[in-house]
Amino acid sequence: MGWAASTGEIPPPLNEKRPAPAWLLRGPVSTGHPPAAAKPAHPGPATPPPALKFKGGWSPAGRASQGLAEPGAEDNASGGGKARAREFAGRSEEMMSAMKTEFLCVLLLCGAVFTSPSQETYRRLRRGARSYKVTCRDGKTQMTYRQHDSWLRPLLRGNQVEHCWCDGGRAQCHSVPVRSCSEPWCFNGGTCRQALYSSDFVCQCPEGFMGKLCEIDATATCYKDQGVAYRGTWSTAESGAECANWNSSGLAMKPYSGRRPNAIRLGLGNHNYCRNPDQDSKPWCYVFKAGKYVSEFCSTPACAKVAEEDGDCYTGNGLAYRGTRSHTKSGASCLPWNSVFLTSKIYTAWKSNAPALGLGKHNHCRNPDGDAQPWCHVWKDRQLTWEYCDVPQCVTCGLRQYKRPQFRIKGGLFADITSHPWQAAIFVKNRRSPGERFLCGGILISSCWVLSAAHCFQERYPPHHLKVFLGRTYRLVPGEEEQMFEVEKYIIHKEFDDDTYDNDIALLHLKSDSLTCARESASVRTICLPDASLQLPDWTECELSGYGKHESSSPFFSERLKEAHVRLYPSSRCTSQHLFNRTVTNNMLCAGDTRSGGDHTNLHDACQGDSGGPLVCMKDNHMTLVGIISWGLGCGRKDVPGVYTKFSGLKG
Repeated sequence: MGWAASTGEIPPPLNEKRPAPAWLLRGPVSTGHPPAAAKPAHPGPATPPPALKFKGGWSPAGRASQGLAEPGAEDNASGGGKARAREFAGRSEEMMSAMKTEFLCVLLLCGAVFTSPSQETYRRLRRGARSYKVTCRDGKTQMTYRQHDSWLRPLLRGNQVEHCWCDGGRAQCHSVPVRSCSEPWCFNGGTCRQALYSSDFVCQCPEGFMGKLCEIDATATCYKDQGVAYRGTWSTAESGAECANWNSSGLAMKPYSGRRPNAIRLGLGNHNYCRNPDQDSKPWCYVFKAGKYVSEFCSTPACAKVAEEDGDCYTGNGLAYRGTRSHTKSGASCLPWNSVFLTSKIYTAWKSNAPALGLGKHNHCRNPDGDAQPWCHVWKDRQLTWEYCDVPQCVTCGLRQYKRPQFRIKGGLFADITSHPWQAAIFVKNRRSPGERFLCGGILISSCWVLSAAHCFQERYPPHHLKVFLGRTYRLVPGEEEQMFEVEKYIIHKEFDDDTYDNDIALLHLKSDSLTCARESASVRTICLPDASLQLPDWTECELSGYGKHESSSPFFSERLKEAHVRLYPSSRCTSQHLFNRTVTNNMLCAGDTRSGGDHTNLHDACQGDSGGPLVCMKDNHMTLVGIISWGLGCGRKDVPGVYTKFSGLKG
């Protein structure tokens, strides 16, 4: 029997003596020690020793003997024969016992191993709690496989792939014919090929990507923010230890391993690359130390910061701007903060906290007083004044502090507003009772403009009956950074068709007393708008969010913001034929979940109440709007995608 990994026992080396099996010793076995002389039984009545056949008769076996009679035995005429018989028998048993012990020792020294038919013999190659298992490392796929595992791997030539299996630590492969996959399993534009005579498939990855599903970005040399989205190939811990494979059997009881149902979404799988599945401060992995697996941060380099640190732009109102721009919007040159002309000013290089404010012996633009944006002192028309600087604002649309969802619910996952800060909740005043009710979702596209679906406003509500809430994780509970706005006006697309939902777009203008409305924060941020020429590959993975129902039969909207992960369908599968003869126009696109749940009972999808919300995809490290949730046939039905209004920018 192998050594149990859970006990922590250390097996003996190959050359250490082992006890003989119990069926051979026929009695209690001393564990972990060579056979020893039998110990006397516990105190009690003596048990008669076994009998030995001796010269035609049976006699009890006595003490160990070498066949010599004791002194005076010859003089005992009446009992000498019996005494000699007992003595000889006893010595014969001792000789037999000694021979048995010597024989077992010789067998053990020679490496002989006895097992019962129900026992297995493990070959051990190292100390520790792990037993040796034969594995194969595929150099093409960078995957590790166990003995007798089989897999497919792509060939560079033609429409062929190789079928491989692990045999004695070596991969044995031969080519097999393939066809296109019935489902788009591959990420990052990979081409899916399925074996002609089995359900096995392989992804032919585009340049720069690898892994079974093309989920690994071989070009990623650093991680951004916390590294939650890092999918590179760094595999070394800070101590220099090599990371363990996420599929290792020793990680089966760990909270994060390649065997989790959502492993692919977390970046885990049959590899040992650093990941951050639990949103820790940076990527990490498991390493084997002191006989057990422990987690350790990786030595993966962080990507260099841009924007403010490079001095190209500012975020927010520019309080943290430390760039080197030194001209105002009028073109005037900034005065140094230690200029003699500024001695009477409040913000100068001589202020006690000047270093913390970014002031010093330079003339770079700063915002020490928390103004709207960076500024500086200038001479203008022979007068000392100040002006806003010509520093561009950083592009922050589509950026977020993504928090990995912890709870999966029907139709998607509970989410935090910081993961979808462009999400808006639109409420309308009740007609016959006080208060307001939830109407639809919306999308913040600029400080004062929100996109939504035109069909949400078919009842032509007065604008002053509408309210827009930004920064809410819970539909009916105010958020910590919540912002509420009344609606000044809303515009419905002039070609909206309330029968087919063609051009299902509406624009809401938020009411404000200033030139700006929504203030940027971790919970409130605009989404990036796409270029008119944007074309994403078929089956690109995207996200949607909203406060809609969990399923079509539910009487209530979700109490908390949800997110769902879907893929863009090719136009050939977004037709009336695939949607039960419902009208599908060129202004619509389809997206659906092609991978969730083997029993297809919990597919991600939008549902009632999500209308007007965003369908967003990653583009150049920014989330970009590609569609507006419009309509669908039920919620989360197998092979029935949701339909979205295609968004390619605003005109006029």
